[in-house]
Amino acid sequence: MAMKLLVLALIVSGAVSQSVKSCGGPNDHLKNPVIKLTPDPPVKGGTLTIQASGTLDEAIGDFNTNMDLKVKALGVVSVSVSGGLPLSISPAAVQGPFSLTVGPFALPTSVPGSLDLTGQIKIVNSKNEAVMCIELDLNVPGSEDVEPLALAKLEAPAVSTVSSCGKATDHIPDFKVGSSGGVITMTGTLDEAVTKMSIDLDVSLKVLFITVPLKMTLPLTTSAGLINKGAIKMIAGPSTVAISPNVKATMKGTMKMNDGNSEEIACVNVDTVVSGTNDVVV
Repeated sequence: MAMKLLVLALIVSGAVSQSVKSCGGPNDHLKNPVIKLTPDPPVKGGTLTIQASGTLDEAIGDFNTNMDLKVKALGVVSVSVSGGLPLSISPAAVQGPFSLTVGPFALPTSVPGSLDLTGQIKIVNSKNEAVMCIELDLNVPGSEDVEPLALAKLEAPAVSTVSSCGKATDHIPDFKVGSSGGVITMTGTLDEAVTKMSIDLDVSLKVLFITVPLKMTLPLTTSAGLINKGAIKMIAGPSTVAISPNVKATMKGTMKMNDGNSEEIACVNVDTVVSGTNDVVV
């Protein structure tokens, strides 16, 4: 499950030799990593499929994702992203073959400007041993170009609210999610093993004065044993990720997870505010 979330973070990033490639070494816990993006580079208005595979040489339940990225988005926002996000999952990602396919899914056509993403994401275990490393040099085309702006000085921390919007008929009927002190905890009991699922994303992202609706379905296929029947728990945070400049942004909406039969597994409401400033200068 943790590896799934990692690759999901690449939905706006990608894979393969030029756009995204492994920067790991022979001692990484994910052996023979293969990351593939189709097509590479992404095509404006097209579809995208991300495939990742490898072999974990041990079961891993505690991760830290260390990022050092440069991001230019919406033709307006240029930021540096650095720091780490701890993640703990139970049951752990199993030892042995790992594979994940995300897509094919349609790239959003309502996003102004392109997304440029460069840098590295390094994954380590609880012993600070390398699990894998991903190097990014990617451009995702948007619907139109907008005049780039220089951002003024920013301020303030992030405030995040997440809650369950699930039903008693969900495959995690007792799903609970809470946020406190920068730590998000999700718990519940999954009544089936899952190898095929989809995530229905319906959120509105606002950065400065630009509001972007993101409504899309992300099909997922995983190796057996990655998402098992039984009690599950995931703890994320506290994050040490710093964004400079700290651009004001809000995100609000829902994320529904469905199994291969289109039956709902769980649902999460997201209402996140990053307090910065709306002031920009040309």
